[in-house]
Amino acid sequence: MTRHVRLTVTAVATVAALTLTACGSGSDDSGTSGTSAAGPAGSGQSGAGSGAAPAGSGAGAPAGGNDAEVSDAVVKLVLNQDVDTLLPMDSNVGDNIGVLDVIYDGLVRYDPKTSKPYNYVAQDIATKDNKVWTIKIKDGLTFQNGEPVDAAAFARSWNYSAYGPNAVANNYFFERIDGYEPMQGEYEEDDAGKVTVTKEPTAKELSGLKIVDPLTLEVTLTAPFAGFSTMLGYTGFFPVAKACIDDVSGCAVKPIGNGPFQVDQWDQGQKLTASRWDGYTLPESPAFTGIEWTEYAGKSSWPDFQAGDIDVSAPPPALWAQANADPDLSSRKVESPGAALTYIGFPLYKGKPYDNIEFRKAISMAIDRKTIIEKILPGQAVPATSWVVPDGVPGGKAGTCEWCRFDPAAAKAALAKAGGWPAGQTLTIHLGKDETSEQYFKAIGDSIKLNLGIDYKLDPTPDFFDRRSSRGFTGIFRNNWFPDYPLNENYLAPVYGGGDAKKGNKNLGFYDAKFEQAIKAGDAAPNLDEAVVKYADAEKILAADFPTVPVSFSQNVAFYSERLDNVVLDPFSGSVELRLLKIKQ
Repeated sequence: MTRHVRLTVTAVATVAALTLTACGSGSDDSGTSGTSAAGPAGSGQSGAGSGAAPAGSGAGAPAGGNDAEVSDAVVKLVLNQDVDTLLPMDSNVGDNIGVLDVIYDGLVRYDPKTSKPYNYVAQDIATKDNKVWTIKIKDGLTFQNGEPVDAAAFARSWNYSAYGPNAVANNYFFERIDGYEPMQGEYEEDDAGKVTVTKEPTAKELSGLKIVDPLTLEVTLTAPFAGFSTMLGYTGFFPVAKACIDDVSGCAVKPIGNGPFQVDQWDQGQKLTASRWDGYTLPESPAFTGIEWTEYAGKSSWPDFQAGDIDVSAPPPALWAQANADPDLSSRKVESPGAALTYIGFPLYKGKPYDNIEFRKAISMAIDRKTIIEKILPGQAVPATSWVVPDGVPGGKAGTCEWCRFDPAAAKAALAKAGGWPAGQTLTIHLGKDETSEQYFKAIGDSIKLNLGIDYKLDPTPDFFDRRSSRGFTGIFRNNWFPDYPLNENYLAPVYGGGDAKKGNKNLGFYDAKFEQAIKAGDAAPNLDEAVVKYADAEKILAADFPTVPVSFSQNVAFYSERLDNVVLDPFSGSVELRLLKIKQ
């Protein structure tokens, strides 16, 4: 099954506008998941046979705001994407996830420094065989409308997501659970979101979900998967209230969460406001009373930040040097390694020249990544030499991409070996509509033209994802992957796996039986340490096939106002960790 792609545009950094998604990519062609992915895997498992230590009930978690003095203040933030829903089951882009991170709580959360998962709503997550998982939920938790947060709350959410005709973005996350396939059926969704079912599903609930008692959920997977517990902090696994299922459209605009903040009002396209929920009982709550997000939809928020109307922003590329040269501004800058991969995809399903590996090598070695980044995204990205972020998740290692070096002579030789570029034709570069992305890929196109003599044109389009999933591209296309959970598998299987042996996978047309086998071997490993090694083998196979060209990994950067303190960026999304943020008195 092919996974949806989401946009990775964070609320703070310009580079986020270049990030496409883990789940794939919003208004741009990027995506974000919101779950961090680094540090030793396996800390989310417990139970004999799992081969991992228990996640614990919060040990090692960041200190929460409930124990800190709360400031009667409103933090003013930015939404760079066209946010269209706050329904957890349908939210898989960076800005949606950033909002939902304080509106909802998941079974696990991720340490912002190490990205290790730790239990949060879950009291315990245990398995003996990595196939049957028992999840115990903390007692006494409620949604903001008073409904209990219990096993039924998770089961109803997961069943709604898994039911194909509901057509939610996070549907594919549940394909590992028994009973998923009978819930799919066949359906079509038009541009307005209207779903027409052509073949009814034969089931409406996952057979692999069993409510053992009000606070215990048993999950049976179709096959062992050592990384299952690491997935459970992702937005798609959040619980939902029954009232939310009864009024899905209303919940998409004003969700009924179980987190420390509740949505007050959302003027879509303009502002979203939220306030502290007095009924919150868990330890991690922001130390302020309100949040106001202003929507910019890809436009720069920097002028408003300079005017004092926004608390967190980043300068556009043209003002980057100026901002960093300002002692006052640079003293209020925070930065950290990112994890979103920007890469070039090829329409392998179109045949020549894209299905020729020498052509793909030529494109890659013709790109002067270092110079382009220094010009367009100084300090906000680094050249990529792998498909998995190095040192960011277990198994990530630099240098797995042999042809990611800049080598014009080798690029010309590879192009000649591929038979050259068709005379008189122009290479189209497809991407989403975003000013910074267009600058970035214009520079990439210029580098290709300079070193290979191939004329190009940019095709920025607002319906990037629809065109990609319908195989409507005629040339190369910009992609971005932002991980959903801390495992190298998440950079590989969702993007390149699950395809048809003849037609390949949906977005690229890629398929390799050895790659599929390596992923399955990782899934079947008895513990995460061994699984990581098998997934690394899959990356080596991917490197030999070279179906895509890694271009850059994000660097998280944000400038913040004088009234903020303890500004910490999520290691993957780059957005501010609101539960750690403080307001100066």
